Amino acid sequence: MPKVVPEYKEDAKRRIVEAAMDVIAERGCDGMTIDNVAKKIGVTKGAVYWYFASKEELITAVLNAIQAEIRQVTYESFYNKPTEEILAGIFDRFAIADAKKRAVFFGMFALANRNSEVRHATREYYDGLVATFEDVIIREKKLNFIQTQTDPHHLALLLAALYSGLQNYDMVWLHQNEISDLWKEGVRILLKSTYSGTYGEKIP
Repeated sequence: MPKVVPEYKEDAKRRIVEAAMDVIAERGCDGMTIDNVAKKIGVTKGAVYWYFASKEELITAVLNAIQAEIRQVTYESFYNKPTEEILAGIFDRFAIADAKKRAVFFGMFALANRNSEVRHATREYYDGLVATFEDVIIREKKLNFIQTQTDPHHLALLLAALYSGLQNYDMVWLHQNEISDLWKEGVRILLKSTYSGTYGEKIP
């Protein structure tokens, strides 16, 4: 019988997912194995398989965890921050500051080209990101704080494209502060926001 991780089920799964993130950041998705994830947290392979039936299932859980964190950051601030601050916070936390998550993100993309399960998980990640952007846009349009008449889903797709493209810049040549400023400017242009700096107060 496999050695069971000595914690409650959800906490055990969280530890395994965090270990998988570490391994992917160090070795890439191809180099990540159930064995080296197990060694990272000091358990047997059987203990990891107790919670995740395959490497692909574990990779999917990693993507889902990143997506869940993004949505949590959004909703924690959903009722007391303007749109630009919410979206800037998402980008700054996950695309700029956290090098490990950035390495995981690109590792997933590389593997998605060759693995249909990971490709599906990556698609779900992007669907979640787009849905998060779309929820914010719809809410702010109802409050009349966004002037644009563009379809919210199309805007959300454009924001997701900008988000991904700027991560590429971060890897090759632009400084993090420049990328953060570009993201905020892109949000302002795409949303045509009417914020003046104080939430609920519009520019005449």
